[in-house]
Amino acid sequence: MAIKWAIECIQIYSSEIESDKLSQLNKYIQQALSEPNFLTPLQCNEISREIWYLPEREEIQTAIARLWGSIAAFKDGEDCGGVIETTRAVELILPDISDRHLLDRYLEAAVIIYEKYESQN
Repeated sequence: MAIKWAIECIQIYSSEIESDKLSQLNKYIQQALSEPNFLTPLQCNEISREIWYLPEREEIQTAIARLWGSIAAFKDGEDCGGVIETTRAVELILPDISDRHLLDRYLEAAVIIYEKYESQN
């Protein structure tokens, strides 16, 4: 659930900002949606480092790198590390308290993900 929420928050944030890097970074978001089950923790860490070291790092870039770090941690059985990295990813893109619209969208995404999870269990 944590990774799904972080991905959703990153996608919401991406739709609200202007960045020359978004087209380059979008492939990593899409990859997180489709491929993490097929990758090893080492491969996920390599993706995280690849994103981290792209030139002129922006908050969204750092958040996506941390997302991939959290995927690697969860895959490696390090749930605490996965939660920490997911939290750090979302913290990077949290809006200023005056931007209630973006914060409300993040919270709505969390509720939807939680409700889907609850309905499946």
